[in-house]
Amino acid sequence: MTNVTNHGLLVIDVETSGLNPFRHDVLAVGLVPVTRDIPPTVVYVRPSRIQWDDYAQRNFNRYAAQWEAGALPPSEACDAIERYLANAFPGRRVTPVGHNIGFDVAFLRKLAFLGGRDELAGLSHRAVDTHTLLYVLVLKGRLPAEALTSDGAFKHFGIKVEDSLRHTAIGDATATRELVLRLLELLG
Repeated sequence: MTNVTNHGLLVIDVETSGLNPFRHDVLAVGLVPVTRDIPPTVVYVRPSRIQWDDYAQRNFNRYAAQWEAGALPPSEACDAIERYLANAFPGRRVTPVGHNIGFDVAFLRKLAFLGGRDELAGLSHRAVDTHTLLYVLVLKGRLPAEALTSDGAFKHFGIKVEDSLRHTAIGDATATRELVLRLLELLG
C-alpha cells in the first residue's frame, strides 16, 4: 500500500444549509486525516442567519443535537479548524481530499470570509477529488460506472457507513478516508 503518512492529506466533508455557497452556509466540518495516527474532529458552525433548502433541513436532524451543543460562530469555527490543522500537521499546509471536494472548498472559502479571513491558515489551495479518481478508473475499465457516486463507491469497496452517520460531516469524511485508502491501493 502507498505510504501516506508524510503527505498531509486531510479528508474534509461539510454539511451545509443548502447547495449554493452564495446563499447557504456551512453547519459542520468533518476533518479526518488520511493517516490513522491523527484523531479526526468535527467543528460545528452557527451562522448568524440560516437559509435552508428542504433536503438540508431534513438532513440536519441527524446531527442537530451535537450542533446545538457545540456550534461556534464563524470566526471561532475558523479558529478551531486552524488550531486543529496546526496541531495535527505542524508547520505544514494540508491538502484537502474529498468526494466532489470543490463543493466543500467553496463552502470553506465562504466560512473563512465570514470568519474575517481570506483563507483558512494551513489549508492548501490544491485538492484531491475522489470523484475524479473514480472517473479515471471507470474510463480505464478498472471500476464499474456505478462506483462514481459516493454511495456506489462505498458499496463497491465494501465500506460500511452507519445510517445514523451517513450524510453527517464526520461520518462521510471517515468513510471517504477509507475510500481514499482503497483508491491509493488500486492506483499503486
